[in-house]
Amino acid sequence: MIKRLVLLALPVLLVAGCQSQLPMASSYPMTTQHKMQAAEHWDILAADVAQRIKTATEERIELRLLAIDIDTDQSGPFHDVFQNLLKSQLVFRGLQVADKEENQLEVKYKVQVVKHGSRFQRPPPGLLTAIGSGIAVMRDHLTVNANYAAAPIGFLADIGIGYLNFHSNHEVVITTEMVWKNRYVVHCSDIYYINDPDYKHYGDPIPGVATVQPDPMADIGVASMGVVNE
Repeated sequence: MIKRLVLLALPVLLVAGCQSQLPMASSYPMTTQHKMQAAEHWDILAADVAQRIKTATEERIELRLLAIDIDTDQSGPFHDVFQNLLKSQLVFRGLQVADKEENQLEVKYKVQVVKHGSRFQRPPPGLLTAIGSGIAVMRDHLTVNANYAAAPIGFLADIGIGYLNFHSNHEVVITTEMVWKNRYVVHCSDIYYINDPDYKHYGDPIPGVATVQPDPMADIGVASMGVVNE
């Protein structure tokens, strides 16, 4: 009888144990993110932002002939260059850009630099290929680690032709806004990787929050159903 009760209770205990564990960490599905590493990339962003501003002004008749003031509270290589690039792109699209402040339409942009800790980046499935004394290919359905050992030539070739770009521990969030009568007409944020040594072009990283390791000897209690009895 006792043996039967133990066997019946065992599955319940196992289920309870599974439910009490923390969720397993999982990664997001693979996506891509552009890496900003040339002044031309700054100009591409300026063109995109200028087009958004033009679209917003075309949708609002009362804004079409207003002069645009462009300003930023930050300084540095990116901020100085991007301001001029944005002016050029706006003028190219036929918009009214003020040489001096006229307090009509105000465009501001802000850059935030985010620094992450060391992160592991696994290569996308199907990227590594090699052609050598035979043909070794890693496709979506092949995940055997031996394929990596057979694929150094194709891996380097992928890097050489630009298909693979190493991730960085620094990202920039570039936010542009256009305000009229205390209302946002445009508000957009773009996120890019940057090369780690280049972060000074954009500014200092946002200060991280210091974490304090808990004292394992403090507040010892008896836990029951997630509640600590003191």
